[in-house]
Amino acid sequence: MLIMKELKLSLFFVCLCFILSCKPSVNSAGLYGKWDYIKIEHPTHDRPDIAATELKQQGASIEFSKDSTFVIMWSGSALSKGKFTADGDKIQLNENLPDGSTRSFAFYVTKASATEITFETKGSENSRVTAVKE
Repeated sequence: MLIMKELKLSLFFVCLCFILSCKPSVNSAGLYGKWDYIKIEHPTHDRPDIAATELKQQGASIEFSKDSTFVIMWSGSALSKGKFTADGDKIQLNENLPDGSTRSFAFYVTKASATEITFETKGSENSRVTAVKE
């Protein structure tokens, strides 16, 4: 009976470790290229979600380049640009602001494959973006 209990407990911990280790992981090389936004959600419902048709109309995308730069496009203009690094479940962005200063923030990756990525910002203006690789 005691052996059976220990076996069940061990199996439980193995399963728990497996589940906890299944977080998505990204690296810079896996991000290179242009990613078209197909969905923007606001989990806190403080703003309306943005549908795929509007995102396509606006040309919403993010492009990651081999020189570690990024640019977020909206309505044919660069909405944001700067440098990035990727490690594990986080993409760290250092945005160049118009006054010459920089702002640092992170995208937290919740889903990642070779062709689709979902990331979100944390804080008061939480947004979840799903994008597909061109």
